[in-house]
Amino acid sequence: RFNVSLSNCSIGDSCVIHNGVCIGQDGFGFYVDGDGNMVKKPQRLNVIIGNNVEIGANTCIDRGSWRDTFIGDNSKIDNLVQIGHNVVIGKNCMLCGQVGIAGSATIGDYVTMGGRVAVRDHVSIASKVRLAALSCVTKNITEPGDYGGFPAVSIHKWRRQVASGFVVRGV
Repeated sequence: RFNVSLSNCSIGDSCVIHNGVCIGQDGFGFYVDGDGNMVKKPQRLNVIIGNNVEIGANTCIDRGSWRDTFIGDNSKIDNLVQIGHNVVIGKNCMLCGQVGIAGSATIGDYVTMGGRVAVRDHVSIASKVRLAALSCVTKNITEPGDYGGFPAVSIHKWRRQVASGFVVRGV
């Protein structure tokens, strides 16, 4: 009835999982062999979902290959979010619609990501970071605070970049 796909996962207490969610499927991991062929990397681990987590419709959370994919307690995930293999998300995080987190990223506690934020693979984001909508995290964020832009920079620097662009173009 709800068309939810759960495999290779552990779900905590009092979680809400909406229609169309897929948890624990293979991640998107490949390598090129000596003959130049794309070969699938094994994805044999699990997804661990903490307590009181809400996962919006049509969100996908891939299982891990070298560490379990993990979602911390009290985190809230909107519709149409993609969480790659080996991702670790801390407690009390909020991911808005169409966020994409590539494999092996580490997200601290109390992180908020606006709509359509993209996070590159293998980066870390400190606790208490807020990312403006449409931002792209291309390198580690080590300090709490507000960030925006592509690539993501401090919100003050991003606002100056936006304002100077309008002045230069005469908008």
